[in-house]
Amino acid sequence: MSAASFQKPRYEQGDAPSRVQRNAQVFGAMAERELFLQEEIRVLRAQMEETFGREQSFTAATVVEISSRLDLKINEYMLLVR
Repeated sequence: MSAASFQKPRYEQGDAPSRVQRNAQVFGAMAERELFLQEEIRVLRAQMEETFGREQSFTAATVVEISSRLDLKINEYMLLVR
């Protein structure tokens, strides 16, 4: 086999992103998800406060439902930022 007929594997030809580029993409996606979750948490908190103001009860079904969704988003956020 001559040196001219030898080809490097495709991933070594620069077609695939480098490990640094892949890591940057992953971290970028994580940062984007983190910002999205922060906004969701902010909106849910505002909704819960507004609903509590209307209902004047922490145990009203609508307040509990929003509070439960808020808890899930906070848990998701905490798992992401660990």
